Amino acid sequence: MRQFFTLRFWMSLVALVALVVAVGWLTAGSDDGAEVAVSDSILSSASPAPRRVDLVHWVTTVQAPGGVGVTEGLLDADLALLLDPTRTMVIKAGTPGEMSCPLWEQPGQCTVAARLLGDAVLWFALVPGPTATAIKLPGVVQVLDDNVVQLANGWLLRRVSVVERSCDDDTTSLRNFVDMFGDTATATFSFEQQKVVKVTCPRVRATTTTSTVLDLSSTIPTAPESLPEGTTTTEEPG
Repeated sequence: MRQFFTLRFWMSLVALVALVVAVGWLTAGSDDGAEVAVSDSILSSASPAPRRVDLVHWVTTVQAPGGVGVTEGLLDADLALLLDPTRTMVIKAGTPGEMSCPLWEQPGQCTVAARLLGDAVLWFALVPGPTATAIKLPGVVQVLDDNVVQLANGWLLRRVSVVERSCDDDTTSLRNFVDMFGDTATATFSFEQQKVVKVTCPRVRATTTTSTVLDLSSTIPTAPESLPEGTTTTEEPG
């Protein structure tokens, strides 16, 4: 019992406690450094974060009687979008989103992309684009499972099982096309099918068709006018 109270015992106990505290402090400092590094890496990344989009549709009328805008990434007032005579999308103030449609106060000048949970809008983007049958978007940068693709702007969209590939250069599949052209290409999204239906490489001139296609891929390089028209191929499922 006397040994328990010896000076040597207490000195050993104090040294052990000091060692535990030092290890804990060093570990905490290491963890904080790791979190900062990851955060800095995310903030410095040029690629937008992936964001699932459940609906892309032209907007007949934007209803915001008191005016509306996006402040620090959040909608600052309630917004109602008339999609057609039977459907109205209501977006509540405080919803994360983007507004880049300068003529939103004029009927039929915008298109909306939205992440939905039932009827609730979790995120939205109101972009330029009057009524049409399809819209041209930034290129596909990744082919995912379950017929989903990721665009260069981060949108995750459904695709048809056989995606049309329009290009002067031969490609064997959608994945091969993406590997070759990535964000330098464009993707065409069908409003009716609510899916990506076509990809076009940058060296193909646009051809005139009976369908109206909006072009929201202005940041994607376009081909010189002197190049010949491209050929069209399709990808087999899978």
